[in-house]
Amino acid sequence: MGAMGAFFVNGPLFRIPEDLGLDASMRLLDIGSGRGAVTRMLDGRVHFERPPVGVDFSAAALHLAARDERRAGRPMRLARATATALPFADGSFDLVICGHVLKHLGDSEALTLFLEIQRLLAEGGLALLWEFAPTGNRRLDAWNERVLSAGVRRPQLRSTVELLQLAKLTGIEFRRAAQLRPFLLPPIPRASVLIGRPPEQTRER
Repeated sequence: MGAMGAFFVNGPLFRIPEDLGLDASMRLLDIGSGRGAVTRMLDGRVHFERPPVGVDFSAAALHLAARDERRAGRPMRLARATATALPFADGSFDLVICGHVLKHLGDSEALTLFLEIQRLLAEGGLALLWEFAPTGNRRLDAWNERVLSAGVRRPQLRSTVELLQLAKLTGIEFRRAAQLRPFLLPPIPRASVLIGRPPEQTRER
């Protein structure tokens, strides 16, 4: 997915810099970065001092990301890894984003992802995760699963409440609904959570 497609699917993310108070000193990790369009959008607005890091399991996606990076003319580090085994030291990032990855993970894998994010976040760090969610209508959910499962195993759609429960099981201290707007075509709700430690706590220390 290129920049226009990524913006269409992830339009609510455009206000992340203002909503989360991002600044250039933050270290950003994008899990499931694909071609890196969301990361480049954030970097273009915040101008991070250190190159953002994008991780994806798809070698083809990373190849496209590297090509797009050369065209954009701004640095971005790319790494191939799974979302459940990330090759970075503890406390390496101040902001982690992870979009449209959780539907590919079973419950045990999703728990491992939350644990990995918790490990990688620095003190005061935040992580934003978002995914398509169930509608509560069995027929519509079945249709949405068919739409989302092209080329992958059957997706597992979870509500925001379910994602918050997974975060709770891993002992993450701060967790709340991020309330990103739904995806409209097809009509698929969006589950989204913000986890970590809020910036206010860091500033008070």
